[in-house]
Amino acid sequence: MKSYVKLGATLLLALSFVLLTGFRAQTIIHDDGSETQDVLKVSETAEGQKALRSDADEFQKRNYTIMDYNNSNGEGFRAMKTVTKEGANKSSVDRIIHKTHDGLICSTYYIDYTFDENSLEHLRLGMAMEENGADLEYIVSFPSGTEVEGNSTTADEQGSTYMWSLNASEPFQIQLQATVWHKLFIYIALFLIVVIVGVVLIIEHRRRNVISWKQAAHLRRIEMMLLCLPIAILAYMGYEYYVGTHVTAASLERVSEQQQEELLESREEDKKIHDADAQKQRSGELAAARIRTKTAEISSALRELNRNYHSGRISQREARSQASVLAEQAQEMLFSSKELSQADQDVLQQLVDRLVSEANSIGDEPAVSQTERRGVSEEQQRADAMASKDKDSPSDERAKNEESERQEEASSDSGAPQERKGGSDAGKSESEKKPK
Repeated sequence: MKSYVKLGATLLLALSFVLLTGFRAQTIIHDDGSETQDVLKVSETAEGQKALRSDADEFQKRNYTIMDYNNSNGEGFRAMKTVTKEGANKSSVDRIIHKTHDGLICSTYYIDYTFDENSLEHLRLGMAMEENGADLEYIVSFPSGTEVEGNSTTADEQGSTYMWSLNASEPFQIQLQATVWHKLFIYIALFLIVVIVGVVLIIEHRRRNVISWKQAAHLRRIEMMLLCLPIAILAYMGYEYYVGTHVTAASLERVSEQQQEELLESREEDKKIHDADAQKQRSGELAAARIRTKTAEISSALRELNRNYHSGRISQREARSQASVLAEQAQEMLFSSKELSQADQDVLQQLVDRLVSEANSIGDEPAVSQTERRGVSEEQQRADAMASKDKDSPSDERAKNEESERQEEASSDSGAPQERKGGSDAGKSESEKKPK
C-alpha cells in the first residue's frame, strides 16, 4: 500500500473516532494482555435518548463503568469494562475475539464470527442504533507492531486498529488473526543468546591456550552445555512463532472452551441480575410502605396544625415554624427514595410538592384573635340563651295560665262564704230594726 493511501486511511479512521458515530463497540488489546471493551451509544432524538437509559442500566448491572457522553451526533453514554490477562485467557471480553495462545514471545487472537440479526442480543449490546447505514461499528485495536490478517472494511495499519461496519439485515463474517509480539521478551532472549555465545567464545579461547588435555576436555564439555541454552531458546521461539502465526486444532479447541466459559458467565450474570432485581423490588416495596406511613403522618400533622392555627391556639410564627419542619421532613423523603422505581419517584415528587405547598400555605390567612374569639363566644352564648328562651316560652305561658287559673279558683272559693256571712248579717239588722 502506498504511503499517501495509508496516510489518508489513517486520517479518515481517526476522524471517525473523533466523531464517534451512533453505535460503536471497540475492543482494545493492551500490551500486558488485558482487554477493554468500550461501547458508545448516542441518539439525536429525545425518544432515543430515553430508550438508551434502559441499555445503560443493563450495562451497569453487568459491572460496566457508565459515563454520560454527547457529541455532534447526539447524547448518550459510554460503557467500559476491563478484564485482566488471566480473565482474557478464560473468556473474551466481547464474545467475538478470542485469545488462542499466550506465551512469552507472542500472543495470538482469533476472530471467526458471523454477524446477523441475532448478534446484538447474543453479544448483549442492547438496542440497535443505526448510523450511516450501519447497525454497529465493531473496532479492534492492538498494540503497535502487531501482525494482523483479516477482512476489515476500514483499517489503520499504523495504529493497528481495524473496523467493520455491520448491518443486521446483511449477515457478514468477521475474520481476523493477529499476533502480538512481546518485544521485551524477544530482546531478553536475544540478549541471553548473545551473552551465552560470548561466554562460549571466551571459554574456547582459554581452552586453546591450556596445556592439559584433561582441562581442555572439561572446558569443551562446559562449552557444549552452554551452547544447548541458545539452541533451546531458539527452538522455543520457533515453536511460539509457529503457534502464534497459525490456526491449529488446539487453537480451535481453546476457542470452544472459551465459548463454553462465556456461556456459563452469561448464565451467572442472568442469575445475579434476576436476584438483584428481586431484591430491589422487595426493597422498593418496603421503602414505599415506609414512605406511605410517613406521608400519612405528615399530612395528619399538617391538618392538626392548620386547625390549631385557625382556632387561635397557636400564633402565626409558631404555625409557620412547625410547618417548615414538616416541609423539611417531606423533602427528606425524596433523598431516601433511591430504592423506588422511576414511576414511584415521580408520584412521590408530586406528593411531596403537594405537602410542601400545604405547609407553606399555613399562616398565610389571619387567625382568629383572642378578642374576636371572646366576642364570638359571648354572641354565641346570647344566641344560645335566646334559642333556649324561645324554646321554653310556650311551656312558661302554659304554666302561667295554669297558675292564674288556680288563683281564680281559689279566690272564687273563698268569696262564697263571705257572701253568705254578709247576708246573715243583713237579715239580722233588718230583724233588729223591725221592733223598733
